[in-house]
Amino acid sequence: MKKAKPLAFCAVMLALAMILSYIESLIPLPVPLPGVKLGLANTAVLFVMLYLSPEYAAVISLLRVLLSALLFGNVTGFILSLCGAALSFAVMLLLAKCRIFSAIGISIGGAAAHSTAQVLAASLLMGNASVIYYLSFLLLCSTVTGAIGGTVVLLLQKRLGSGLLSARKQVALEEQQQKSC
Repeated sequence: MKKAKPLAFCAVMLALAMILSYIESLIPLPVPLPGVKLGLANTAVLFVMLYLSPEYAAVISLLRVLLSALLFGNVTGFILSLCGAALSFAVMLLLAKCRIFSAIGISIGGAAAHSTAQVLAASLLMGNASVIYYLSFLLLCSTVTGAIGGTVVLLLQKRLGSGLLSARKQVALEEQQQKSC
């Protein structure tokens, strides 16, 4: 029964990430070039990573990419999203473990990694390295969108307060109990 709370929370966060991903596709950005998104769904992943556990965040990230591809995308979009999400997650986890970056810095790093992975994957899929020139523009946009996402996570932290810490402690306690069994 103790495992039900974190799982229910993760299900809500996955649903939120899916909704944010869909809403994001409907918002026209003032940038006329493809590939620029706000990264709102990644906010849910970062939030879970920082305030619950990286394992739950990884599952949410993977399921969001898979479900979004099944519902709204195609194979190419799935490959690009998976590459972006995987590198983004790895960079955010590394930056979070350093414990010197705020949620804003971690989010910017994740957004930059996401853009980098997608551009590299696109150049491989297209067999054309000229796509890499587009990366500098995407990295500039990633700085802005990553800062927005990190700010949202910080605001959520302030709003929800100590309840987040107790949820993380509960998950850590349950993991310890499972290891001792």
